[in-house]
Amino acid sequence: MKKSRSAKLERSMRYVFIALSAMAVIYNLFTRQWEVFFSAVLTLILFILPSLLVKRSKIKVPAVFQIIVLLFIFASMYLGEIHKYFYRYAWWDTMLHANSAIMLAYIGFLLIFTLNRDKRMYVHLSPFFMALFSFCFALAVGSLWEIFEFATDVVFGANMQKARDLEEIYGVFDTRLGVIDTMRDLIVDAIGALIVSVTGYIHMTHRKDANSVFWAMQKEFVETNPDLFDK
Repeated sequence: MKKSRSAKLERSMRYVFIALSAMAVIYNLFTRQWEVFFSAVLTLILFILPSLLVKRSKIKVPAVFQIIVLLFIFASMYLGEIHKYFYRYAWWDTMLHANSAIMLAYIGFLLIFTLNRDKRMYVHLSPFFMALFSFCFALAVGSLWEIFEFATDVVFGANMQKARDLEEIYGVFDTRLGVIDTMRDLIVDAIGALIVSVTGYIHMTHRKDANSVFWAMQKEFVETNPDLFDK
């Protein structure tokens, strides 16, 4: 019953977010606000794409995790890009990076934990190296995102690094704002990943309760995908 409620909530949220994004696309098309228009189109694609991938994949993703992903896309793309929350609130980007790092580190920890449990895989890491993997996994994805931001700004003239309208000094534009934004994001990513990694390490070495909150989503993933694991 609980899983059914989560699935219904996820489906309802997705439909609402798709409708809001579609209206934003239409509105900005008529008002010719092209930068916001393309952000709205990308947001709409991001809301539709995960559900299509889940349907085509044999792996069942827990509804709770899908809800978290939807909320993150809504906060980052719909509120952040379309409604300019990145510019209205200085802490918005930092908050999203912290949350994304926590999510990614948790995914990395669950990934290596799952491989450790599978007897068919020759992966048997100690708790320390499991924590190290989750930390590096989150930081690697965060670094790839920063590269994507830089490439988007260079190719399309966007402002994902929040470095537009820089002051010209000695005949060239001062790029320190872009560097500061990138480094701040990476530092926040590292802190969020470190929190999850340390928590996971403590859990593995001192807490053996498989029903704890830390492993709740992992347990649901195993239960919904029994074919992926040894019985």
